[in-house]
Amino acid sequence: MSETCSQGSDPQCVSVDGQYIVGPSAFESATVEDAAVAESDGQNAVDVKFTDDGAAVFNSLTEEAAQAGDDARLVMKIGDEIRAAVTVKESLIGDSVTIALSPDDSAQAVVDLINND
Repeated sequence: MSETCSQGSDPQCVSVDGQYIVGPSAFESATVEDAAVAESDGQNAVDVKFTDDGAAVFNSLTEEAAQAGDDARLVMKIGDEIRAAVTVKESLIGDSVTIALSPDDSAQAVVDLINND
């Protein structure tokens, strides 16, 4: 989890999809059972199914982010790159999530990174 920041305000302030966040010092791993390119109407996205332990971690992080307020962001790192920093309005329950990607990202490349991690 992270918070938003103003460009140049901190050496740890990084741009993710057009918004600036303080890069987290550590990440928690949510183990994935399977990932696949989302079959949707032209949206560039990946469907992720977590293991039971991974779902517990992800659900806990979304609850923490939802309670932290409007400046909090749930930061998702896939491979060596931060791929998303999203606002969480309410905690997510369940073992699956669809991650929307920027048009510049390849959904298949992200799936390959997740499945080979």
